[in-house]
Amino acid sequence: MPGLSKLCLLYLYCFNEYLKLVLAFTPTNTVWGHNAALVGSKIYYTGGVIPNGTIWKDVKDFGNTPNQYATQSKEFYYLDVSVPFKINEAITSWVDLSSVSIIPSHSWSAFSLCGSENSTLVMFGGDFGKTTPANLVFTYNAKTLQWSNPVTPGQPPNKHTRSVCDFKTGKMYMFSGTLNTVNASMDIFDTKSLAWGVGIYIGGVDSHGPIPLYNINDNTWSSMTTTGYLPTPRGHHSSVLTKDGRIIVYGGYIYRGTLVPVTDDLVVLDTEGSVFTWSKANVSTLSPPSRCYHSATMVDHYMIVAFGRNDLYLPSLTMNE
Repeated sequence: MPGLSKLCLLYLYCFNEYLKLVLAFTPTNTVWGHNAALVGSKIYYTGGVIPNGTIWKDVKDFGNTPNQYATQSKEFYYLDVSVPFKINEAITSWVDLSSVSIIPSHSWSAFSLCGSENSTLVMFGGDFGKTTPANLVFTYNAKTLQWSNPVTPGQPPNKHTRSVCDFKTGKMYMFSGTLNTVNASMDIFDTKSLAWGVGIYIGGVDSHGPIPLYNINDNTWSSMTTTGYLPTPRGHHSSVLTKDGRIIVYGGYIYRGTLVPVTDDLVVLDTEGSVFTWSKANVSTLSPPSRCYHSATMVDHYMIVAFGRNDLYLPSLTMNE
C-alpha cells in the first residue's frame, strides 16, 4: 500500500519472548489492558492485568480482578523514544516512576495526554479490583512530576473504556465501555475546568455497517459509508492516526466461545477522501503473531506496539466453520 512502507511495527516485550533483555528497569512483560500515552518524546505506561499463567478461556474471566486468573499492576513508567535503540539489543531508556504514582492498582482505564500546555496526562475510571476510588479522575503533570486526584462534579459512572483528546479545547472524549447496559454513552471531560459534559446515549452499532462519526464542534452524530475492503469485526484491538489521515487498526479478536484472532490483523482506513476507504495492509516482512489487549502509540512514522496477549490460535477448520 502506498505510504505504508514508512509504517513499522516495533514490538516491545512480546508475550512469547520476542525480546529477552537485561535492563536496569524491566516492565512486566505480560501485561494486558494497560494504558499508554505519548508526551513529547516519552511514552508513559501505567496499570494493566498480569496473568498468572492460567489461560483465560472466556471474556468473563476479566471480571473482579484480582482473581485466580490474574492480578493488577500498579507500575508507572516511560520509554524515552528520543534515545536510539534497536529491537534485538538492550533498551536502557525505560524509567520507573511507580514509587511516585498515587493511582491504585488498575486496568482498562481511559488515559490521554489532555491538559494544560499539552503536558498533563489524565486517567479516568477502569477496573480497580475490590476497592474503587471515590474520585475516578487522576492527573499527572509531566513537567512538574506531580500527581493529583481532583474532585470533579458530575462524574459519570465508572466504566472500562478508551479516550481521545481535542488539544484545542482540552476536552477528553470517552465513548461506550463495559457498563452492564444495552446503551453506549459519550462522556466529555473538560480538563481545564474539571467539569463533565452531558452524556449522549445511543444504541448499539452494527460492526459491518457505516462508521459512526461524532462531531466535537456541535456535539452531533452522523455516519459514513465506507468502500473497499471489509475488515473482520473485532474487539480489544488498537488504532492510531497517521499524519496523512490514515487510521491504522491492528490486532483484536473475535469471540466464538473462546478468543479467536482475526486473520486480517492489520487494516487501514483512509479518511482523506469524501468517502472513507478500507484496505488490508500488504506487509513485506514476516508478521508477528496477532495480539489483543495491547497498546499502540504513533511516534513520527512508527507505530510502537507494546505488551498484550498473542497466544491466541485459530481453531482447526471443519466443514461447519
